[in-house]
Amino acid sequence: MNDALQKLLRLKAALKAAVTAGVFAVIVVIYYSMFYTSVADEMSGALSQRKTLGTEKESYEKRKKEYIAYREELRTLQEEQRELLKALPKRAEMPTFMANIQEQADLSGLEVMTLGMGAEDPEQDLYMKIPVSMDVRGSYHSLTRFFKNVSELRRIVNIENLSVSAERNAADVANPKIRAKFIAATFRYLDKGGS
Repeated sequence: MNDALQKLLRLKAALKAAVTAGVFAVIVVIYYSMFYTSVADEMSGALSQRKTLGTEKESYEKRKKEYIAYREELRTLQEEQRELLKALPKRAEMPTFMANIQEQADLSGLEVMTLGMGAEDPEQDLYMKIPVSMDVRGSYHSLTRFFKNVSELRRIVNIENLSVSAERNAADVANPKIRAKFIAATFRYLDKGGS
């Protein structure tokens, strides 16, 4: 090794620089082939994986937003269904309905002469009609107040076949009474499962 170093020291400066540059180039080539290419490949793989993970994250974020939107829509639809089932329940719940009708008549100042439930009638494939025949007596304003109060019930109620007649009472000419006969028809959801 001393001989090689002695020969190198005897060379001209330009040749020394060329030999030094050659040795440096060999070191760079060895470094590049042994270390840099593997690190560069790892970096390239990591960047590619980062891009893939970023795309997956965006996809997950989008699906998460869609899921939250669908869940909110489902919650809204379930709330709407609960509200609709109050208007059109699955079961007839006739005792409650009859009590509500009687209460509205009392609050309106009507005297209920008769109150009778008819047979259920399938109106459509989705619901059954339940007619309740009524015969009431009271003032005109009491009757209109009753109809208004019934219209504000949560349950759907149609007043059908209304006939109104004046009651003749010679003793009470100042407060004339009318008699009204009608059907207060309500409905229930037709559950195909059999309830």
